Amino acid sequence: MGSTDDSRRWSEEAAHWWVLLHGEGVTSAERREFLAWVARSPERIEAYLEVERLVGTLRAGTVRWPDTPAEALIEAARASIRPVALPQAAASPVQIRPVAASGAPRWTRARWVAVTATAVALAGALGGWLLNSGGEQIYRTRAGEQRSILLADGSRVTLNSASTVEVDLRRHRRVLHLLRGEALFQVSHDPARPFDVHADGGVVRAIGTEFNVDLRARYAAVTVLQGRVAVMSEQQARLPVPSVSLTPPVDGTSRVRPQIERFPAPAGALILGVAQQVRITPHGMSAPRPVSDLTATTAWTRRQLVFEHRPLGEVVDELDRDARQRIFIDSARLRARQVTGVIQLDDPGSLLEFLSDVPGVQIRRSPDGASIVTLRRTPAGHVSSAHPQVNSPHG
Repeated sequence: MGSTDDSRRWSEEAAHWWVLLHGEGVTSAERREFLAWVARSPERIEAYLEVERLVGTLRAGTVRWPDTPAEALIEAARASIRPVALPQAAASPVQIRPVAASGAPRWTRARWVAVTATAVALAGALGGWLLNSGGEQIYRTRAGEQRSILLADGSRVTLNSASTVEVDLRRHRRVLHLLRGEALFQVSHDPARPFDVHADGGVVRAIGTEFNVDLRARYAAVTVLQGRVAVMSEQQARLPVPSVSLTPPVDGTSRVRPQIERFPAPAGALILGVAQQVRITPHGMSAPRPVSDLTATTAWTRRQLVFEHRPLGEVVDELDRDARQRIFIDSARLRARQVTGVIQLDDPGSLLEFLSDVPGVQIRRSPDGASIVTLRRTPAGHVSSAHPQVNSPHG
């Protein structure tokens, strides 16, 4: 990623943090997340300060927005030397004074030194928290809510609806427990600090990759989106880790011998690669299976549920995470029926609309407002066995 893309990303993230920190209900955990983000590089500090200065300029009495040209607003913001207070991480607030700038931003030696000094002061105020969290942090989402968390090590955890994760960043190991729901893990590369996610009796270990873990009723599904992970039992995870040698695949065009990667996994651990999935159950792990469509795995981050030949009962259980309307299927035969389709999570009623058109299916409302889905009985007393036709995701 080029410097221009980095600057744009930091500006967008800085704007997100400014809105969050200046809104109502900001939590201490979110303040710690911000401090972890801003102290990782001088560029992030500068990006946040530019947002702060721009907002201050927009609030000035001399500015008539939107009549004032954007270029003039940016120039006025850069010329500001108004002190900026960052959220507290210690007993006293950290006060920093941004360096005045004019014209296009350039990283002169004086500017670099000034902003780096700010980063050092901020890190000192954190009291070493960025290197060692000093305890577990628990992050939760409510029904219908999703949340993206930037950890102090640079990794990102995105939580699906009604999910809970416990994070413990130690000096030599990163340990997380997915206690409920589903999460997407984007792991910052650090071979010296394995990244372990505990879920449903199993452990997923990474050193720098991207994978999704989904806790379902009977198993936990682990899907690798980038890189490699090791999947093992909790007992295996406690064993010594003589690193496993992994040779990257050869594409046939390069004459350079691929470099061998050292992966901190114990003997017997299952190594998964890109587009592979394994299921962790109380009785052990399934064999790896290929995933033909990785976009379907992360569709929930786009507020979609994509399912292909999945039991209807599983689909309904996953929709129940949003708890926007409760759906019960009181027929075991109907719960086991395989369905394929795409549902917008913001409109879970679309599943009921589809089911209402399926021959042999009956939907009724219970007194508490839940929807009861069952197979309609024929006049002869037999249960209808009509099979539903579900729209294809590509249809």
